[in-house]
Amino acid sequence: MSKLLHLATATFFFALCVFSNVQAQTTSDAASVKTFWKEVWQAYQTGNTEKVMGVYTDNASSITPDGRIQVGKDAMKTDWENFMKMTDEAPKFSYEEPTIRLITPDVAVVTYATEADIKIGGQQVGGKMIGLSVLHKINGKWMVETDSMTPVLPMH
Repeated sequence: MSKLLHLATATFFFALCVFSNVQAQTTSDAASVKTFWKEVWQAYQTGNTEKVMGVYTDNASSITPDGRIQVGKDAMKTDWENFMKMTDEAPKFSYEEPTIRLITPDVAVVTYATEADIKIGGQQVGGKMIGLSVLHKINGKWMVETDSMTPVLPMH
């Protein structure tokens, strides 16, 4: 009976240590995703195409608020540059605190609310949107694999 009690106690403490380590890693990973996510939005705020594209993987994909799909960083860069040529001034973006769901230690899903102040030809075309991104940690650095933004349309 004594051996069984010792085995049960050892198993309990082993499980507790493993769970504590996994929980600490998950908290650390979530914090690193939040830090990266701030960098993403700072890149967009600069209006610098190279900084914006620097947060995406080479094979990233994106679904724009108007429903277009780009696959690959080159296509996304061309689309972004063409979009920026149409705007009256550099767009201004804001976002709310993201919700982060770690799928594995190197894959995360981020959902967020954002608002864009974009003017083209004197007309406001930006507005409130809901976004979803899949991030992938590559060589210790988070990168955007895919993203999508959906405009929030008011319901009557």
